[in-house]
Amino acid sequence: MLIIKGNEEKANESVKNGGIETTFFIESHGNDQQAVADALKNTLLNDFKNEKGVILRKMAFHPVVEKEKLYAGFVECDFVARDPQILMYLALRYGPSAVDISAPDSVNITAGELQEMIADTSASVQVLIGKILDLMNPQDRQKILREKLNIK
Repeated sequence: MLIIKGNEEKANESVKNGGIETTFFIESHGNDQQAVADALKNTLLNDFKNEKGVILRKMAFHPVVEKEKLYAGFVECDFVARDPQILMYLALRYGPSAVDISAPDSVNITAGELQEMIADTSASVQVLIGKILDLMNPQDRQKILREKLNIK
């Protein structure tokens, strides 16, 4: 197991100042063991580790294992997020399979902060839906849109 250490002192200070102590469990699957390991390492070491508003405590890269003719690997990312909006962004960006928030016990956010989180989430989902629709052939796209809009 590969463990990357972050900055404990800064993380502790961030928690004292209202940061959110979080663990993300991020998975990757594929048919090539090295590609799965590389995808996790590249994404997390190059991107996640350098996100603004995040102070890394530790990343634990678990070994990639074979499951039912596919390879699977996961990483535990222990970090402190500056605020709920950063945490929501990270969840949308990295798609953790599980999330553990260990501190604080509760978080207060303003209506404006909540509105921003909802707007950001909605925008991200709309981009994803657009990309999915772009990948579909025109007949399937039209069929799905008609069904969802209840158009006969």
